[in-house]
Parts: sequence; C-alpha cells; structure tokens
Amino acid sequence: MPHHELLNVSTTDMDTEEKLEKLIVHVDSQDLYLKHYQLVCCASIVILMQLGFTFLEVGSVRVQFTKSILMKNMVDMIVSGLMYFAIGFALAFGDGRSTGGFVGTTNFFLGAHTDPVDLHHSAAGWIYHWSYCATAATIVAGAIAERTQLAAYVVYSCVGATILYPVITHWIWSGTGWASKTNTESRLIPFVVDDAGGIAVHTCAGMCSLVACYFVGPRQHRLDRKGNFVKDLPKQNTSFIVFGMFVLWFSWYAFNAGPAILAAGQQEVLMGNIAVYTTVCATSSGFVYFFLSVVLRKKVPEPGDLSNGMLAGLVCSTSGCSVIEPYYGIVIGGVGGAVVMMVSKLLNRLRIDDVVDAVAVHLGCGVWSAISAPFFANTNTKVGENSPLYSCGILTGCKDGWKYLGSNMLITLLTIIYVTVIIAPTCFILRQCRILRIKVESERHGVDMVEFEGPAYSNDIKSRRTKMFNDVKNPSPRIGEVNRNCDGV
Repeated sequence: MPHHELLNVSTTDMDTEEKLEKLIVHVDSQDLYLKHYQLVCCASIVILMQLGFTFLEVGSVRVQFTKSILMKNMVDMIVSGLMYFAIGFALAFGDGRSTGGFVGTTNFFLGAHTDPVDLHHSAAGWIYHWSYCATAATIVAGAIAERTQLAAYVVYSCVGATILYPVITHWIWSGTGWASKTNTESRLIPFVVDDAGGIAVHTCAGMCSLVACYFVGPRQHRLDRKGNFVKDLPKQNTSFIVFGMFVLWFSWYAFNAGPAILAAGQQEVLMGNIAVYTTVCATSSGFVYFFLSVVLRKKVPEPGDLSNGMLAGLVCSTSGCSVIEPYYGIVIGGVGGAVVMMVSKLLNRLRIDDVVDAVAVHLGCGVWSAISAPFFANTNTKVGENSPLYSCGILTGCKDGWKYLGSNMLITLLTIIYVTVIIAPTCFILRQCRILRIKVESERHGVDMVEFEGPAYSNDIKSRRTKMFNDVKNPSPRIGEVNRNCDGV
C-alpha cells in the first residue's frame, strides 16, 4: 500500500485494528521488496567473480593462451546462463518429491511458477543461484588451461549447468531435497550445514577440475625425460593474479552473505558476522601459508602462490558462514592455509598439472570447510526464520553435533562420487572423439596464434621484435621502392 494512501486513511473510515493490519501488510511488502533487492545486488557482485577468475587465469597462463582463456570464460557465461534458465534451475529447485528428493522435475524455463515470497523460487533467487552455477563452472577453466579445446569446454559447461551442479544443489538447498535443512517433511538425514556452497560449489568444482586434469594430461614441458614434474611453466603476469584475487575477495562478501537473505531471518545480526568471519578466514589462511613457506621452503612465497593461500581461506569460510562465530575463523582459515599447500604438493607428486591450483584451493579447502562447520557451529542458533531447526556444534557443547558431522561427510563423499560418475565418462568420450585436447601445433605455438589469428596484445614486445627482424632480413617492396627513389634524388 503506497504511503500517501496509508496516511489519508481517516479514523472515521476504519478502526485502529484494521489500520494496524494494513500497516503490517505494507511493512511486509516493503520487507519483501528489500530482500529481493538485496538478493539481486548480491548476485551482481557474485557475477563480478567472473572478472576476478578471468584476471587470475590470464595471469597464470603464458601470453600465447590469453585469448583462449578469455573466450572460455565468456562461453561459460553464455552456456551456463542459457542451460540453467532452461533446465538447471528446474532440476535444482523444482518439486523433487516424485524422485525422492534426488532432483527437481518442475518449473523448466522458469515458467510461470515463480513465488516472490519464497526467495529460493523467485526470479531474484534464479539470478542469485545462476551466479553460483557460473562460478562453479569457470573454476575448471583455469585448471585445464593451455591444452583443452573450446568445444570440450562447451560440452562441460552444458553438463555442469544441467545435470551436475543443479542435482547437488537440489540435495542440499531445495525444499524437497533429501538432505536439505528446508525440507521438514521427507529429509532422510540430519540437515547438511553448507550455507554458501563449500560442498555444492567448491567441492563439486574442485572434483571436476581433478578429473578433467587427469584425463587431459599435463602440458608440454611439464615433464622431463624421466617423467618427473619440472618447475612450473612461466606465468604471464603476477599483477593480474593478485588483482584477480582481490576482486574475488571483494565478491566473496556477497557470496557468503546471500544465504543469510535466503534464510530470511536475523539478517541484521548475520550480515556483520559473516563479513568479519570471511575476513578472518582469508587473513588467517594467508598468514599460515606465508609462515609455512618461510619455515619449510626457506623463502618468501611468490605473490601468485600467496594469492592461492588467501583464496583457500575464503573457500574455508563458505560452509558454516552463518552459524560460526568470527573468532573460530582463525582456526578454520589457518588450517586451510596448510591444506592448500599440502594438496598442491601432493598433486605435483601425482603428476596432475593444475595451472591455477584449483584442486588444492577448491576441493581440498571445500572438503575442510564441510568438515569444520559441524565442529565449530553455534549451538541452538536458528538456521532460518521459518525453520524449526537449530545449528549444532561438537565443540560448542552440542551432543548431536556428530550427527551433523556425519551428514556433511556423507554428502561430501556422495558429491565426489557423483561428480566422478558424470565427468569421467564425459572426458573419456571427448578424448576418444579427439575433441578434448588441442593439437600439438596449437600447444607448441599457442592457441592464440593458431586458432585466434594472432596474439592478444597488439603491442606484444616479442611480436614487434620478430616483425622488425623479418623486415630487416626481407624488406618489403615498398621499402625498396622508397630507397630507390632516395638514391635517384
């Protein structure tokens, strides 16, 4: 009800009780408008993560693969947007009672069944969840950079936005998912603590990266004649990596705050706590990574490596961001800094070539985020305004905390299995069809030169030097003509 109409209501026309009822309806409508606005704002900032990932990935590859990375990130947005609109959102948040809570079966193409009151099923909910879906998809692009065909990445983006990410999110977040805290009728296990996607986004994307890296194989020159990993290949621009990391850090506040809006309760308390908790996790992880590098490796870490150490803490903050007190972030983020370093070293020993350490950051720390949340969650904190459920932490005095730990470990294991079952056959088929890995010529000279008609930078120093050398060695006819004319004068 508009303000001017509300103010013009005469006391002779309605009694006090009726006026209060209208006022309550008006306030509720304004509150719902504000929540939709907040959710769209959060989605817009989360989409900005695509810029952060693009800079981080471009900075991590060699200069002759720049256009390839840019193209894959743009294709990711195009494909994931269309597929999530047509199919993915229905599988994620459609009615899944007919499938036992495994996957949704209604509301394809968003249809006419959006519910503005239920934020998960509103148009604002769609844009927010698509921003998560696009984030999960683009993480893999950096892991398999410099050696994967664009066609293979298009196929992966289609699979990820339809039958991979949406199915996992239905289990965890949908009102009819078999492990969702919002499912109060047919949930099969104690609800899963995964507020901002430590499992649904990061464990899923990290496992996709691991399987894809295994099937596509390492880049040329990463293995010596004995089959051992050599020192990492040169990166294009460390400044891009650090800039991308800070863009991601900025966007992560919206990434973690969105679930508080969707929970529709205690926002005024949660927003500040979530922001502080996110910050403490990132800084603690960066500190531990820096400290371990100095103590164990006897050197200060490279800025690009430290960026991954800080991103690790941000990933660690996701699962329990709305139910964990900020001071626990020192422990959770600190452990994350050690996890990313150990997993990265393990991958090198296993000869898994991950260009941006996506597996270490997202799979390793995503799993740790899922495990840590049931340990440090507040006891008796309501998980949503309309939910009868309360959080429960093992280390905060809750006897049932072990049940929630079991739920998180089970859903994490099933996520890893499900991703492997879907992505491994997909990569195998792509490899058999010879559309997984680029040609040897493209890998040797760079995809930009072979498939994109030249380097990404028109003022590339190396290109200019090559052109100058060729001009001196084989002068153009015009230069020869000019010289002859000068001689004649």
